[in-house]
Formats: sequence, C-alpha cells, structure tokens
Amino acid sequence: MTPLKASLVASVCVSAIVGCGSGADDVTGPGNTGNPPPVGALPSDLVAAWHLEQAGDPVCDPSTGQCTSSYARSETLELTGGGTFQHSLFAESNLPPCSLTAHHQSSGTAEADGTTLQLHIATGLTRVEDTCGESGDTDEAGRTYTYTYEITPEAGGPAQLMLIDDKGTRIGPFVPQ
Repeated sequence: MTPLKASLVASVCVSAIVGCGSGADDVTGPGNTGNPPPVGALPSDLVAAWHLEQAGDPVCDPSTGQCTSSYARSETLELTGGGTFQHSLFAESNLPPCSLTAHHQSSGTAEADGTTLQLHIATGLTRVEDTCGESGDTDEAGRTYTYTYEITPEAGGPAQLMLIDDKGTRIGPFVPQ
C-alpha cells in the first residue's frame, strides 16, 4: 500500500471514528470561562456545522494520458448545543491501478471535557469499496471515539477546528459552514 493510500485509509478510519474513553475533568478548554457547560451541552465554541474539503494533485496514467484527482474528501461534523452530533464523510483515492471510496454516516451524542471531544455513536455505518483490498460495511453503532480538539481563529476569517486522534493524527482543519 502506498503512503498516500495508507494515509487516506487511516484518515478515513479515524474520521469514520476510532478512539477510546477519557477521564479528564478539566472544563477550561478553548473559549470556555472555566464554568462547566450544562449536562448534555457542548461549549459554545464547538457548536457549529464544521466542514472539511480536501483534494489531492492529479495522477495521470502515462499509457493513456488520462488524469484523475489522487484523492478527494468532503466531511461535515455538526455539533449541537444540546450535546448531539451528525457526521458524514465521503472520501476517495485514485492511485492506479487501485481505487478506494469510503462513505460514512453517523449520529449520536457528543460531550466535551477540557479539550477532549467524545462522540458516542447511536447509529452509524461505514461503507468501503477498495479495488485492491477489502471492501464492506461496518456498523458503527455503540462505539465511542475520542479526540483532542483545538479551535484557532484564522487571521481575518472564521475559526478552525482541528481534531487529533489517540495516535496523534491531525484531522482538519474544519471551518464552520
């Protein structure tokens, strides 16, 4: 597997949510005043429909001259003040002779503690089609995924959300829709 394909598969799996629990008690995350949010609520700086779009450089087949984007990704994570989330992802990788597509859709409850965000999936499905590997569907219901999050203002623009999984992989930046 090429490094780009491995990276895409890893980020798809991470984005389709991979993680573990956290026992942190600090509620002084970015933008918080130190007062804990109401039970079931998220800090106001997290509440938004966050979106991420990425596209890779074209890859051309030397024998045909036909070109395609090496990868593309579109992802939305909507977090509500009431502590719920909806997540959708479409990602594809085209590294001849292989092609990989992943679709993910999930919803459930979300909680933040300090700079830790947990997503508890009530319903969710990830579908992967890989012409050079394994394809199939994964039921995500009942899983909890944990991220460290960072929210930073962009100079002259909207805030940006960066998610970091337990392996240190950075996913983002997401911007509000």
